[in-house]
Amino acid sequence: MSPLRDSVVITGAGVVSPLGHSGPDLFSALAAGKSALGPIDRFDASVFPCAVAAQVRDFKARDWVSNRKNLKLMSDAVRFGLAGIKRAVADAGLEADSVDPNRLGVFVGAGTALGRTEDLIPAMRAATTQTGFDSGRFAEEGMHAINPLWLLKGLSNNVLGFSTADIDARGINQNYCNSGVGGLQAIGEAAWAIAEGRADVIVAGAADSAVNPLHFTGFGRLRALTSGEGPDAVRPFDARHDGFAPGEGAAFVVLESVEHAQRRGVTPRARIAGYADLCAAHALGKGDAAVVEQTLRIALERAGWSHDAVDLVYAHGNGTPKFDQIEATAISAVFGDTQPPVTSNKGQIGHAIAAAGPISLVCALEAMARGEIPATANVESLATGCSGIDLVRHESRHTDVSHALIHAAGIGGQTTCIALESI
Repeated sequence: MSPLRDSVVITGAGVVSPLGHSGPDLFSALAAGKSALGPIDRFDASVFPCAVAAQVRDFKARDWVSNRKNLKLMSDAVRFGLAGIKRAVADAGLEADSVDPNRLGVFVGAGTALGRTEDLIPAMRAATTQTGFDSGRFAEEGMHAINPLWLLKGLSNNVLGFSTADIDARGINQNYCNSGVGGLQAIGEAAWAIAEGRADVIVAGAADSAVNPLHFTGFGRLRALTSGEGPDAVRPFDARHDGFAPGEGAAFVVLESVEHAQRRGVTPRARIAGYADLCAAHALGKGDAAVVEQTLRIALERAGWSHDAVDLVYAHGNGTPKFDQIEATAISAVFGDTQPPVTSNKGQIGHAIAAAGPISLVCALEAMARGEIPATANVESLATGCSGIDLVRHESRHTDVSHALIHAAGIGGQTTCIALESI
């Protein structure tokens, strides 16, 4: 058993999502079967194979940025991240005088280090002729159409930089740029740092946005995006699944040592009991069920849980035929005849890449608090190779949840799992 289980607790959570800007609001929307998937209004998506995305709405970045001048240096993902961190800190009741700033850290899972790709379109148009792209014309005309601060807006450590200054976190900090597992890695590694005595409090999670031409181009070329056009376009583990829809958002949790939380007199929401992180480097872009299975087993072992103790698996469940089968095969192999309930939220809020894992973790916290598991949306019949799991579908399942596994996967074969236990 790892030292995590008796060392690290969660005392607060903050969310920015396409279905609500708090854990309770997001969870209620998921449980009610609402979907954020819809037409894209930020750029012309007609040239891409995917016509839908899950966009964050009703979000005012200026409410979360102390220095308004910094807004011009922030991409959407960075703004989501800063809001998520400050929401988590507020939810934990973490006041300036309740933690030594030298023992306060921030761990962030970050996405692609670029500004808004849409902002490059005028420059590209200026350099495009009837015969194609003209690099000379781009240098003479196109470059002048690009905001000189463009690259700075999307630097991968922007969330880390702005947030540590804003909440006066002078302690250990880390940045994880690792595709779809970056956020869960940040939380897992933050838990280890606290268990090892390197910090008293760490705010950990991720922010990301895949609703832009760059992600649509990349994932489209990988044939990972859905061809569906409505709110039910994404169908995790369903026989009709054909890919995911890009999403966006942020989710952060406040992790504290048990002793520090006790000194503050706060009631923890849950504890981090185990963490595992592996990579199927031999299966780049493909994934390997055996490696996912090993990750789940290590997380269980480090948490000290038996297989029949697990009440919920929040799956990666991205809706791609290949990985749905890989994940279902791994879950089936690990749990055998004691299959726990499995759910996924990507059929309703899309795939927020680095932020997807932390968002699912916050949903798991809500499932524990309410004794409810939202159904996986848009599932009629399980796909071939996915029938071995106990997928929650059609309607929410009301049941006690005290032990949950949250799984995330990355495009490079990465696989990460966190074991979450109620208190």
